[in-house]
Amino acid sequence: MAPIRPLLLILALACSFPALADNLDGRLRLLFPGDAPTEVSERRVVEKGLENIFRQLRYSDKADRKSTKKQIALIRERLHRQVLRQYDPGADLADAFRDGTYNDATAVLLLALTLEQFQIPYEGYVDHWESYLLADPAGQRVELRHPAARPHDPQNALRYRREYLSLVRQTVEEDLTGLDDAQADSIFFRYYYRPDRRLTFLQLSAYQQFRLAQHAYANGQFPQVKARLDEASIRENRRAFQVLADASHLQQSSLKQPDAEGYITGLFELWREDATNGYLAATLLRHFDERQQALLEAAEVEAARRLLDRYAERRPAGRDDWKAELELLQQLRLLNHYQASGEIDAALHLAQNLYQSQPDNSNFQHYLAELTLVQLRREYTDPDELVERAAAVAEQYPFMAENDRYADILLRQRALRIRDLFAAGEEGRGLEELKAFREQLAATPQGNDRALWTLTAFVAASNYYFGERNYAPARAYIEEALQFDPENDFLLHQQDLLSRY
Repeated sequence: MAPIRPLLLILALACSFPALADNLDGRLRLLFPGDAPTEVSERRVVEKGLENIFRQLRYSDKADRKSTKKQIALIRERLHRQVLRQYDPGADLADAFRDGTYNDATAVLLLALTLEQFQIPYEGYVDHWESYLLADPAGQRVELRHPAARPHDPQNALRYRREYLSLVRQTVEEDLTGLDDAQADSIFFRYYYRPDRRLTFLQLSAYQQFRLAQHAYANGQFPQVKARLDEASIRENRRAFQVLADASHLQQSSLKQPDAEGYITGLFELWREDATNGYLAATLLRHFDERQQALLEAAEVEAARRLLDRYAERRPAGRDDWKAELELLQQLRLLNHYQASGEIDAALHLAQNLYQSQPDNSNFQHYLAELTLVQLRREYTDPDELVERAAAVAEQYPFMAENDRYADILLRQRALRIRDLFAAGEEGRGLEELKAFREQLAATPQGNDRALWTLTAFVAASNYYFGERNYAPARAYIEEALQFDPENDFLLHQQDLLSRY
């Protein structure tokens, strides 16, 4: 069993802000305390990713020479464009550098770590369902939120407080009946976060764990809820953590009881008496999802559809919005099921339906782009034909052009063409393609296999000139490749080898 991480160590790291302004390792040891392989790996992913961001801000953006206002703008633009690409409430900190996914809490931590590197002060806040930063609070007072954030409508904020109170009512012993609006809000702030209360980096790190616990609770992953709340509680003692822990325990107990159907019937009866109760709506949605996932794991697709009908018909009158939630949740689970089963055509058909229902939904755009491009790569093996087909699809759906797989298709075609031209000794055409490849790299900063195709193109050019005993350009092309992938062992080996010529 791993040793218990000492609270004093975390507190010591958290309280040493001035010393840590230039000490990324210290902050990351606070976020990922311990030396178990998983923690070391996560810490390293975030460290490498952030150091790359810092280098680009300093050397490409020349942020050190800019005003504070401009520095903040450059930091936001660089992180939003390069790292924070797809909102996912279940994303952990390292996911931003693995696949570009983030949530409000991880976005805030990455922004905070970057601001610290440029010695820009900030304050952290939690405003109902998301966190944000106020950068340079004594000067520019720039609000930094995650890229997908939207203005907070007062009615939505009120609804959030009321639904949270329905959860509090189930978990605390206080009598919360008959409260007026001011009293209800007072209880909410006591058991949650006040939107005007400043938070330290340590408290923001606790909130990140709390957000992941909320996501695990919404997905019925109750052991994960406990694990995340344990991490949060090491950093801060807050009533919201205990409320969620108690709610998770109640849910876990209800799932284990023998008369599960009777329990669910009872919940529906209570909900029909109080149709606006968001807690009961969410609880029943969660139970439905637990049962449909079990059916889909057994490949019982039709049984899962019948289950949806049974749940939908027992909803309170007028709650068609909840039926729509059931249907959307089933579509998303079916999408995952078809993908896992290799049924790409069925998954793509679902993705197209989801996109048509909400064409501005970035998640649905992502599903459609991913599955369409996967299907194209299966159907078209010739790189030129694949690019032609992908470009046609991107013209129909412009968001496709922002997808990593689309970038890989374009870069792959150019890289393979460069490799073949230099291998055939066609230096002139190879150099023309290499110029076009550079332009492609600048135009498409994303791509899952970007490093591979960069290596393919520049190593092909380097090998050609090495074969011609023209060592200066051979070295230069390896140096250029290293700008895109500075820790690539093969490129470093080639650099060392060519330095001898």
